[in-house]
Amino acid sequence: MRFHLLAVGVALLGLVGIGCDSSPETEPVTEANRSAHALSDVGELYRQYTFDKKKPPTTIADLTPLESLAPLGLKALQDGSVIARAGVVIEDVLEGPATKDPADDVLAYAKEVPSSGGPVLMHNRTIREMTADEFKAAKLAGTGDMAPGAPSKKH
Repeated sequence: MRFHLLAVGVALLGLVGIGCDSSPETEPVTEANRSAHALSDVGELYRQYTFDKKKPPTTIADLTPLESLAPLGLKALQDGSVIARAGVVIEDVLEGPATKDPADDVLAYAKEVPSSGGPVLMHNRTIREMTADEFKAAKLAGTGDMAPGAPSKKH
């Protein structure tokens, strides 16, 4: 009987732990976490583009064919609510956070971050909250910001 109660207690603790996971992949999208979800999508767009093309994206239009994979991220890039860095080389194209890519370089960020802080997508595809001052001191990955709605280069 004691073993049975212990097993039930452990199972309940496991369920409580699952509910406490705050990663963007497991939370429903709300206005409060929309930027974090969009940034997570942008990380997936970069990963998949690099996996498919064996090179980094340089324009938002490069990512457009992957819209069905991460529509919230692509929309955020197109409307300018998320700014992504062009030419960021992704070494680790496996799903999930990357272990071969830098954790301190900024890959993308919510547009308000430079002035008021907020969520930032790091090069290793993890999301971190930064203050405006932390962002100003952070290293930006890649060659420059992708312009919203930038036309695709002919390949």
